[in-house]
Amino acid sequence: MSANRPEDLAAEITLELERARAKFPGKNVTFAALVEEVGELATAIFEEPAERVREEAIQVAVMAMRIVLDGDHTYEPWRKSKGLDALTEASSDKGARNAR
Repeated sequence: MSANRPEDLAAEITLELERARAKFPGKNVTFAALVEEVGELATAIFEEPAERVREEAIQVAVMAMRIVLDGDHTYEPWRKSKGLDALTEASSDKGARNAR
């Protein structure tokens, strides 16, 4: 599938997000997975066809979304020790602000 319109690409990313959550349901190491996907995107940009670059870019978008939506429980104790909120609190706070 080749989405040239932003709404088509967003729909494709959402489908991939659902697949990723089903295949890897945990909320751990999402940041590490994002970094891995960025590395794969870099490799694709330098060595692979445009369709592969697109696939990897979608994977990067999916992992970034998972950090916002699901958080990364691997880092929660460290964040708490620093007085920081949970990674998922930002998205829930924004939803509450938008509901007003």
